[in-house]
Amino acid sequence: MAASSQPAAPTATGILYFDPNPTTARLATAGLQLAGYRVHHAPTQDQAVELARKHGPGGDRSIVALLLDTATSPAVSGSVLRALVQVPGAADLPGILLVSRANPTPIPGAEELPALKRPFTIPALLKVLRETIEAAPPPGTYEQDRISEALRLRVAMLFEEFFPNLPAGGDDIDQFAEALVQEGDVPTPAAGISLLADMAATRLESLLDMLSRDGVRGVLAIDADEAYARLHLDHGCIRMAEISGATEDLRLGRFIVQAGFMTDEQIEQIASTRDPKNRVLGQRLVDDGHLRRGELIQVLLNQAREVTCHVMTWSDGMVTLAPTGELHPLAAQTAKSRAELRISDALLDGLRRRAEQAEMGPHMPGVDDVYVRIDSEVGKLGRHAFTREELSVLELLNGRNAVKEIARRTRTGTLAVAKIVYRLTRAHLARRRQMPVRA
Repeated sequence: MAASSQPAAPTATGILYFDPNPTTARLATAGLQLAGYRVHHAPTQDQAVELARKHGPGGDRSIVALLLDTATSPAVSGSVLRALVQVPGAADLPGILLVSRANPTPIPGAEELPALKRPFTIPALLKVLRETIEAAPPPGTYEQDRISEALRLRVAMLFEEFFPNLPAGGDDIDQFAEALVQEGDVPTPAAGISLLADMAATRLESLLDMLSRDGVRGVLAIDADEAYARLHLDHGCIRMAEISGATEDLRLGRFIVQAGFMTDEQIEQIASTRDPKNRVLGQRLVDDGHLRRGELIQVLLNQAREVTCHVMTWSDGMVTLAPTGELHPLAAQTAKSRAELRISDALLDGLRRRAEQAEMGPHMPGVDDVYVRIDSEVGKLGRHAFTREELSVLELLNGRNAVKEIARRTRTGTLAVAKIVYRLTRAHLARRRQMPVRA
């Protein structure tokens, strides 16, 4: 393998990297670390501010540049940038924005900052980062005094007024003032975020019902471990949805094939070929004549329904709502059409599926479970006894395919496959694979 032409950065060079998406953050962090950078990753605004205080110009000075992802939620990223420039010395650090191609200038007032469009390569990221750092003047020295003289004086006056008999020296005043500052650092929703909820204590369907009745326009982000989803809401409708890290295939291609507009082979051939214009897949298929605009809108709404039903099964994670003035370009196309997916419609579908899961109870197949058909029993009934969907699943119950793999290969959801497998096992036509026990 040829050696990389990218020069390694000094090991002491630190980068403050804000990215709420754990998947993209891991990829970029790995590339930066291999190049010799020390990466301080922050998935939240509070963590970003704390890292800037500790390692920025007012701290140990190891951070020399800021790297902010704006593709996930421009409103949150703008709030993080505004919070960071309030940290002593951080405003003098060079900054780089990671932006989406659909929204290359996501933060008003930050148009002059260098930007790199997603998706990008690691060499491209390293090149922009190196050039930005080299062009920036060296940061000065800053004192990070969290307790101002005005605050000390005010606390001393309050002590004298309300606790005249309580002796309090300078150290006591400083400790009490520091405690007040720390109380002010209690995490709160970032600017641009109108809702923040923990799914461990709040049901997603309750939030969606509230947002449906309020008719809000914005992006509802659901982050759970290594998976995340984005629902684009608008006046009681879900215009489109995005998801990554799910246990089943919820990519747009699946729904295009399900609708009969293209074949698996056609989708794979186009998706595996780099688009010189860097368009999203749906727009590319329309522009190149593979799909009509109405067909794209149909599959976008089908995808949005499935994504919504899927995330309704998540039991932990954080939910945020970022109101927006304008819709994502693809979401705007669905809004202009007569077709729509009401939030209430998606909720009803998701609750129906939850009831079906409850009916299967402990016998419901898991996404990683592997089953084997019982050929002797299947043969007694003959092919005419099964539906087309059941036959497709039966052919793949060979002891090698997990439920999620069957769902991927049949271009259906894991719940649909689980229901078929449940029926087959209860009818003694299939059984769970038993791993051999070694002596």
